Amino acid sequence: MKTSPIIGRFFLWIKLNLIDSYFLNPKFLLSLICLIYFYKMKNFKVSAYFMGWLFLASCAPKDSYNPEHFFSHEQQRAIIEQNVRYAAKLPPDATHANKFDPTFNWYYKMAASECDWRACAIAPDGRYYFLMTRKARSIWPAREAIGGVMKVDKETRLQEYEEVFRTRKMSEDSLNHRAFELFDLMVKGKDLTPYYSINKGDRYIEFPDDRFFFDKKERKWKDRAMDSIQFQR
Repeated sequence: MKTSPIIGRFFLWIKLNLIDSYFLNPKFLLSLICLIYFYKMKNFKVSAYFMGWLFLASCAPKDSYNPEHFFSHEQQRAIIEQNVRYAAKLPPDATHANKFDPTFNWYYKMAASECDWRACAIAPDGRYYFLMTRKARSIWPAREAIGGVMKVDKETRLQEYEEVFRTRKMSEDSLNHRAFELFDLMVKGKDLTPYYSINKGDRYIEFPDDRFFFDKKERKWKDRAMDSIQFQR
């Protein structure tokens, strides 16, 4: 009997987000074993030490977010090349109506070459959370991250695309920490409002804010203060 694709994706989500993240985490397992051993030996001071390690292991960045768990390198590049049609600034003389014209392929390939896929997670409904970064336009070396959710078919053709946040431009070191922090919160369904510019200044999220929002139907950022806007960074 064949397994339903939805059920298969659900068990994949359980495996990657629970089993691989915690029970197959070497630090987690070692700390758990030591905690049980010293607790049985009634050495509560040492038990408390390993309990701390157990907590740190469970809070460590999850290897299950590695995009290679879900897509090959070739598939990742193919998806990025589709995503940049929505994430990148419009090419010269292009509009949102004609940006898919092959005439502009050279521009989007160049834009895709400046992007990489840092993290991925699967939702129970089969969609994928993604964290993509790209080279920022800056006088100093900087990158910016885009976090969102998408849906692709078996041929990795983009079916749905939504950006949940875009970060400020920042150094690679800062991006590695802050972008993954935001991604992890997004996957867990947490509120990202505390990380908006109004609360964190220029340290975390640039968009959305009290003015700009992402239109899921049109797959672009819009300005609440205007009925229509040709806004795309």
